[in-house]
Amino acid sequence: MQKEKSNLRDIEILKEDIIALNERLNFVEKSIKELQQSGSIPERVEPVLQDEEFELNFPFKPKGSIEFGVGESGMAWLGNIVLFIGITFLVSYMQNTVSPVISVLVGFVAVAGLYGSSWITRKSYSFLSKLFAFNGHLLIFYFTLRLHFFQDNPVIKNEILGLLLLLLVTTALLYKAYQKRSQLMAGIVLIMLLTCGVLSDEVITLSGIATVTAIFCMFLYHRFGWMKLTFVFIFLVYLAHVNWLINNPILGNNPEFVSSPGYGYWFFILSWFAFSMLALIPHKKEVSDEFVIASVVWNGLGFTVILGLIVFTYFKENYVPIFVLLSIFCLIYSVILQLRSTLTITASMYVLFGFLSISVAIFGIFGLPESYSYFALQSLLVVSMALWYRSRFIVVMNTFLFLTLMTVYLLQSESHDQINLSYMVVAFVSARIINWKKERLKIKTEMVRNLYLIAGFIMTLITFNYISPVAYITASWIFAAVLFFIASLLLKKKKYRWLAIAAIVASAIRLVFIDMSNIDIGYRVLIFLVLAILSITVSILYTKYFIKKKE
Repeated sequence: MQKEKSNLRDIEILKEDIIALNERLNFVEKSIKELQQSGSIPERVEPVLQDEEFELNFPFKPKGSIEFGVGESGMAWLGNIVLFIGITFLVSYMQNTVSPVISVLVGFVAVAGLYGSSWITRKSYSFLSKLFAFNGHLLIFYFTLRLHFFQDNPVIKNEILGLLLLLLVTTALLYKAYQKRSQLMAGIVLIMLLTCGVLSDEVITLSGIATVTAIFCMFLYHRFGWMKLTFVFIFLVYLAHVNWLINNPILGNNPEFVSSPGYGYWFFILSWFAFSMLALIPHKKEVSDEFVIASVVWNGLGFTVILGLIVFTYFKENYVPIFVLLSIFCLIYSVILQLRSTLTITASMYVLFGFLSISVAIFGIFGLPESYSYFALQSLLVVSMALWYRSRFIVVMNTFLFLTLMTVYLLQSESHDQINLSYMVVAFVSARIINWKKERLKIKTEMVRNLYLIAGFIMTLITFNYISPVAYITASWIFAAVLFFIASLLLKKKKYRWLAIAAIVASAIRLVFIDMSNIDIGYRVLIFLVLAILSITVSILYTKYFIKKKE
């Protein structure tokens, strides 16, 4: 009996606590509403979530099992695909048997029905609702396209009006994609936009719409960080430019370069400008630096390929102004990127592209082999600019280009004393600059400097070989060895001693295998004695150095 009374008492206490808690919650809710009405705190706003992209992979987001996934999502896909095909067949049949106007009306009524179905099912069947909406987007574009294009007896006779209606529908769908923040829908609509340009079959319209597409891509990238969309449309936009350049074969024309591109050049360049903003626009956190850099390179490759086609086809004799202007833009833009961009490597990339454009312009002005000297001097200028940009990337890439040009010159051209001397001096000066400012350039290894020293050594032997009479070539190499030893003493760098030793070895090899049969016996003996004395002197100096070091 006592135990039952105790239990009843506990229940009464619990009941009182629940009533008190309920009263407190009511008081808190009432206070919050009063504060919201007075404006002291903002009302709660439900966040606008970005539309989920469709998952195309099997088994279509299963809920518990593959069967339910296929039954719900898979059948929704299949039903909408069949519905799309059925509606298009129905409209085509009615156009051929009834009336083009009535068939068009039926098509747009079907689109309205799809949009209505999407709205009705938006809460209870969200996935199916999205499929209905996408189906409607595709069909409204298709039926608007058929108002004029690909028809023997079109409803709209005027091509310009038909194209304007198509662009109006595309613009409305793009705005819808922007509202919904749907990358998939935006990609589909931008493809529709490029299709409008192809259908126009006019160079200025096709190239202009391609440029507008590039601008839209960059706007969406800036707003939402859609890097994947941008990367894909860099390719598609440049493909559209190639399409107009070769006479729009997608529409069935013969693939040949158009005779009069008109403003197509400028729209192509504007597309490149638009995509170049990738390097300047701050990217979202979810976009990696590597992806942005890859996209900048991707844009540069596409632009270079098409520019090469245009120059080769239309400007064989007058391409210098194009590359001069291109180099000016790249260098100015690189300065802006260096000051404003978070990805400093992109500034270095535009610097290199600008100097490559200058190289093309130099080639167009002076031709070969005269241009090789200017290429060497330009290489020295690039290394100097790398100091301001603090760019190891510029130095490494410039080294590769310098060595490539030097190799091509040595293999394909006759020797010229001025060019030999230019490459020799530039190689050694570049090596000194790199050693002098290696901390500023963030160069941690000696590989780049060693490559320049090796190139300078090779060009030294070649230069002395051609400026000296045949009988004095070996003597000039010995003299070069002495200069290297003097440089090592003044600069206190052992690398120049290695160059001196290498020059002595090269002199000895030439003396034994070439000069033995080509020079006078008296002069030959003198050269042997000089080389022997120099070698023995070097040996004695090294011996004394090691003895002193041990002591």
